[in-house]
Amino acid sequence: MAKKDKLFAQFTMMNFLQASHNDRTVQEILDHLKDNTDWGEAQLRRNGPGDLGVRNVQNWLKDIRDSDEFREQIVSRKDPDDRRQRRYKSRFQAVGERIMPPEEACTLLLAKKLIDAALPADFYDESLQKLFTEARKTLKTYERRPKHVRWRLSDYLKRIAITQRGQALVDHVVPYDVLGVITRAMLEGKCVEMHYGDSPRIVHPYGLVIKSPKIYFLAIDDHVLRKRHPAKLVPAQFLCARITKAKVSERLNRVPDDFDADKFIENEGLDVGLWDASGAWDRAFTLTLRIFDGKSDNLLQDLREFPLSKKQTIEAEQGTGHHILKAPGMRASHQLAEWIVGRLNRVEVLGPSRFREHIADQIAAAHEIYHVK
Repeated sequence: MAKKDKLFAQFTMMNFLQASHNDRTVQEILDHLKDNTDWGEAQLRRNGPGDLGVRNVQNWLKDIRDSDEFREQIVSRKDPDDRRQRRYKSRFQAVGERIMPPEEACTLLLAKKLIDAALPADFYDESLQKLFTEARKTLKTYERRPKHVRWRLSDYLKRIAITQRGQALVDHVVPYDVLGVITRAMLEGKCVEMHYGDSPRIVHPYGLVIKSPKIYFLAIDDHVLRKRHPAKLVPAQFLCARITKAKVSERLNRVPDDFDADKFIENEGLDVGLWDASGAWDRAFTLTLRIFDGKSDNLLQDLREFPLSKKQTIEAEQGTGHHILKAPGMRASHQLAEWIVGRLNRVEVLGPSRFREHIADQIAAAHEIYHVK
């Protein structure tokens, strides 16, 4: 038999087993080949008395199982009706099941690693769990191949780390019951009744934001929403870990239909503003910083790669060797103030003057604590 005929026979056998709902005997596979190949029975010449091509099929099955590429695709068991014979099937013969490529398995397991940084495993949809399980099995099977014909996928996954920016925080126990109530309320278009701290309140749920290890609930109190139009309000941020006694309210949710959590974060962020009675801190301004040369380490490069605002500019300051950064569209927030104070003597706020004074007050207060008399 020509080599191309043998390859076609093996391909036909694999397709037959994959499409079958039951495992098959060698004779059934042979009959399928006779009925579905152009070269027919003449090519399936006998190897001995009474063979009629059975041994050829057995050898082809063995070649498939011994190959590096397909060794895991065909499995066999002893025939219960004839213990001297075996029955064969494809590992991927279930309806809707297919052979998962190792690249896809690796991608899925990396995605799981990313999800694990934000959500516990029992939060996953059942279908996702099945995909992750299949990916682990595929990777385990793939890793049994000889080293010269496989990638080091397991090693690659070990070398990808997902962590928090800044000081790491210990994960808080997520209140699954609270998240379940919030999710159900959003799906049903209802409000949430809850206690935040010791305060009972009814809120209109806008969304959930996962900012590992914290999960924020975006919502507006019912008594606030009754007095103002929803389009003119910005949802408050509630830490899910502080919510207790949550339940779905019968009151309808009045959140605008076009609210988008991703766009909200892009436009408003999750920063806590430096509010005061005048509301002056709420207005956008252009932040101007002096970045000191020789003290900035890699700060200058970091700010060029990860700017404070989309329209940020950095230019050399004439006569000093330092640099001036201008970031339009900034808002005064605790996070921005903490970021600037955390840069210590590497930056100086030049404007606006009111924000510069706030930073100076923060530094003076810290100096009072740490000053050695």
